[in-house]
Amino acid sequence: MNKSFFALALALSLIPAVALAQDTNSSQPPTDAQRQAMHQMLQQFEQSEQQLHDQLRSQVLSGLTPAHRRAIATEIGNLVISPNPDIDAAAKQIDAILSPGERGRILQAHAAYASQARQLHEQMKSQLESQMPNWHPPSHDHMMTAAMQTEMRDPGWILLRALPPHEHGAMGMGDHGAMGPH
Repeated sequence: MNKSFFALALALSLIPAVALAQDTNSSQPPTDAQRQAMHQMLQQFEQSEQQLHDQLRSQVLSGLTPAHRRAIATEIGNLVISPNPDIDAAAKQIDAILSPGERGRILQAHAAYASQARQLHEQMKSQLESQMPNWHPPSHDHMMTAAMQTEMRDPGWILLRALPPHEHGAMGMGDHGAMGPH
């Protein structure tokens, strides 16, 4: 989840650099219409990414019993009001609340989300490359740390990251100090 949102945020932030690079690599800069088309394409991908995230959130919540939803809400509330929030401890507490079936459903929903997000990003990359053949986006596969890979297999972490509060379009990587974008 982190990797996909980070890639989308990076792609959106590279629009001005891409336009500049295209200016220096080709005889003609992109037209206003090309820039507008690229901007619209990136907005569409961002909306698709948000829809995937909303779908993950819905699947995660619908797979919980009402009692577990309340217990998890209490745990998240305690995390939010804590003077020294410990997101790792909260994820472990949530893992302890979840039943084996709930953990399995969360992992399954996240695996589907990750697969769909990868497909979406490959599609976005292909479209960007077709619109700007001289631009080759950097690979971010090496940026997934061992800790992040572990978190992606941990239902408590996945659940925390699937739920608000999130800043739209600003999913960060490896920020363990806040409940914000993950």
